[in-house]
Amino acid sequence: MKGDGRAAFPTLGFIQWLAAFTVIVAVLVSGRLFVKAQVITRYDVFLDDQLLGTVSDPELVKQWKKSKYDEYSLRYDGSRVTSNLERLRFIDNTAFQGAVDNDAVLAVLNDTLVVTVFAAEIRIDGSPVGVVKDIGSASALLEQVKAPFMEKRKEVTALAVERTNAAGADVTIDYGFVQDVQVAETIIAPGKIESVDAVLSRIMTGDVQPVEYKVQKGDCISLIAQKFDIVPQVIYDNNPYIKNDLIRTGETLNLTVLQPLLAVKAVETRTEEVKVPSGVVYEKDEELKSGVIRIQSQGKPGLKKVTYETVKVNGQTEEVRTLSETLLEPPVQTVVRQGTKVIPGVGTGTFASPVLRAKITSEFGLRWGTNHNGTDLVSEQRAILASDHGKVAFAGVKSGYGNCVIIDHQNGFETLYGHLSKIDVRKGETVSKGEKIGTMGSTGNATGVHLHFEIIKGGEQQNPMKYVRL
Repeated sequence: MKGDGRAAFPTLGFIQWLAAFTVIVAVLVSGRLFVKAQVITRYDVFLDDQLLGTVSDPELVKQWKKSKYDEYSLRYDGSRVTSNLERLRFIDNTAFQGAVDNDAVLAVLNDTLVVTVFAAEIRIDGSPVGVVKDIGSASALLEQVKAPFMEKRKEVTALAVERTNAAGADVTIDYGFVQDVQVAETIIAPGKIESVDAVLSRIMTGDVQPVEYKVQKGDCISLIAQKFDIVPQVIYDNNPYIKNDLIRTGETLNLTVLQPLLAVKAVETRTEEVKVPSGVVYEKDEELKSGVIRIQSQGKPGLKKVTYETVKVNGQTEEVRTLSETLLEPPVQTVVRQGTKVIPGVGTGTFASPVLRAKITSEFGLRWGTNHNGTDLVSEQRAILASDHGKVAFAGVKSGYGNCVIIDHQNGFETLYGHLSKIDVRKGETVSKGEKIGTMGSTGNATGVHLHFEIIKGGEQQNPMKYVRL
């Protein structure tokens, strides 16, 4: 019996210890559950370093901000909106028995909100000239500045291709500006965005203020231009109704001189195939009569590919240069044999003056109511020279001509020399070009010492000055 009692005591103690441990664990768990039930999630809202309040969830604020952005974007024609609320910070500040006030924070945010919009700023040589809605609007505006010159260049290029007969011409044109133009995204107050038309006008005119002038008594176009230090063409261009320089006293003239901020630069690169002239090479031929030419072999033009670059500013050519040339087909020269053989009595077909240092006193054509069939020449040099090789067909006195010489050049031409004081050749003689045939005089129907000179082709008198250079 005693032994059994000692064995039961440890078992009772263990049971009592287990029961106490269970109670302690239950108390701890229930306490933690109670604390957890009393804790709420909270976030402090900061704008820069300023605490605006506490909210239960940052997503609440973000959704409110998005709705505001949508509202203002609609108000400002679809512009991209931003604000000072991009600098908001949310700090997790979960605490026991913490309080939140979502409505109060949203009210503070509404009072704090400063809305701005994304826009595009145009700068010329580093200086701002205007702000428009977006990059697309700015690009379209700059294309409007180029447009007039792009249309003109299309017309000019088409004409150039037509005139050069270069149907296969490959033409590319790059349009830009002489000035450095930059378009950059910026953030700005909505009210500072300008219309495209307003910025375009400023660029096209230089924002120059209109200048008007009322015509005064005694004014004229050149006087007004001088008074305002402008070229007269400005007055004509600005006032196209002016005709024949007629302006009236009291009339108002537009004298505005526009100063565009941009100059359009067009760089045209044109590649075309161009014919290379064949050229002619002359070879002397002693077997051919002097003055006769004969084609020995017909040449052929070559072909080359040429690339030109033309730079124009506001439609005016500034520079044209050849970038490259490539010979595609070499030209073949035309070979011409040129006769040098002098045949006595046969003319060359070209005529020299029959008088040295001659002056014309009477030309070929109608004179004193009748036709004058030759040209009258005078000079202090009285020697008369054969105008070309030939054979003397007549040497003697001829009615009206006095002492006269006629040379048959045996090539369809004859020359007549009248009013000579002395004849130095006889009929049937062969004479050479430049050979003296007589002396100037006044025989026959002549009013003074001179030479009456005729060139006759196929029996008809020609104007000698078509053949002779004095």
